[in-house]
Amino acid sequence: MTSLIPTRLRKILARGKRWTRGIPGRFEAWRYGLPEIEPDFLFRNRPRPHFKPITDDCYMPPYRGSSHNDLEFLLTLGHQLDPAIVLELGTAYGNTVANLCLACTTARILTVNALPEQISGEHVTEVLAQEDIGRVYRDAGFAERVTQIFANTLDLALDEYSEPNSIDMAIIDACHDTDFVIHDFELVAPFVRPDGFVLLHDTHPSMERHLGSSYRACMALRREGYDIRHVRGTWWAVWKKQDHAETGSKFFETRTRSKGPNKTARSLSSMSSFR
Repeated sequence: MTSLIPTRLRKILARGKRWTRGIPGRFEAWRYGLPEIEPDFLFRNRPRPHFKPITDDCYMPPYRGSSHNDLEFLLTLGHQLDPAIVLELGTAYGNTVANLCLACTTARILTVNALPEQISGEHVTEVLAQEDIGRVYRDAGFAERVTQIFANTLDLALDEYSEPNSIDMAIIDACHDTDFVIHDFELVAPFVRPDGFVLLHDTHPSMERHLGSSYRACMALRREGYDIRHVRGTWWAVWKKQDHAETGSKFFETRTRSKGPNKTARSLSSMSSFR
């Protein structure tokens, strides 16, 4: 019995160390974190897509990483926006693109992924050979609707593939290093049309593991004036582009949930773009 005490004590101390190590991040998220928006606010009770998603090599919850359904949220929003042009940073095997082709039946999709020799970031989900990047959407027969770009997003010349204010929905899900996420957002934003959306994946106030760097990037962007919000119950953050004339629109207090002393309606009212 006595021989087990040191082992148990070590486990307790290890759990305590992990918990205390996370305190600064939890305090940062509480003090400066993103306000939350309910998914139903974005959907506005519109019909949801009715098809069985492709699950081959799906890297999105609930098929990998957690039990909540990030894929359903994305496909529901895509189906309701009915976009003409979608941009995705972070192709991986191409499952997201394949499902977006199902949900957005007329959309043209631009998708970007770095080749192994082009990768420079740290928080990268997978290093794939060129023949594996986008394999799922090609196998599903959607290659003609997709423009596959092989590039590190830090080197991406987006103006070679799109015009400013033309993209209806953009998905940032490439390297999750904080500086990459900030760069990717600032790269994409000018190309998104007014009332278009930017979605940032793997963003959650728990700030655990890979979720922390993307969440910190969103907090930094919010302090620059971008009305980025966390979608409650998901690993998504969302930003809706607005015209300059909309900068004074009111914050929807009843449709969001806030935590921390800086989440007052007054502090956010001049930034809100969700209408």
